[in-house]
Amino acid sequence: MTDKAPYEGAIEESAKAASKALDLVKASSQQIADVYGILIGDPLHAARHRRLDATTRRTQEILRERDAKTTELPEQIAIPLLEAAQQESRTEMQEIWARLLANAMDTDRAADVRPEFVAALQKLQPLDALLLQEARALVQNPNQATVDPKIFADRLSIRETLAAVSIENLVIARCLSRHLSGQTDYYRLAGFGIELLHACRP
Repeated sequence: MTDKAPYEGAIEESAKAASKALDLVKASSQQIADVYGILIGDPLHAARHRRLDATTRRTQEILRERDAKTTELPEQIAIPLLEAAQQESRTEMQEIWARLLANAMDTDRAADVRPEFVAALQKLQPLDALLLQEARALVQNPNQATVDPKIFADRLSIRETLAAVSIENLVIARCLSRHLSGQTDYYRLAGFGIELLHACRP
């Protein structure tokens, strides 16, 4: 028998295996460090270590630039967020994960980050995230409040069918809502999408 918590040994081994990333995380929140230790209790591929290291470094940079006061993260946010971040190889999405992590740790912004946003982001492709930001810009224009595949195709210089696929994925992720006018579907930025953008703001 041992008095150690079930994950304590994993944390100790994690510190040896990925000390750089762990030190960065510890500098912001001890609870994040503990959760990170649980996540890498089993050996991970070197690429996953590099990705998480890059995300934590970027998170630290964001927090330093703001001179933000940090708070501990609840495990229901920290665990899935860190798991997702270490799996993400695309630069555009890594930046979004870093922003979400920084905002979740920022005392002034932590209340804006919900566990559901982590699950939603995992469903998005870089184009989806870009299109979602474009949708917010369109909402500011009363003449283009609806989301139209052709408008996005023109704005982003992509195929209209590709824009339509991205829009459909954003509907599945609850970021856009589908409406019917006569025989024609149209889309609007949903409240969930607005709040997700807010939670991931720079």
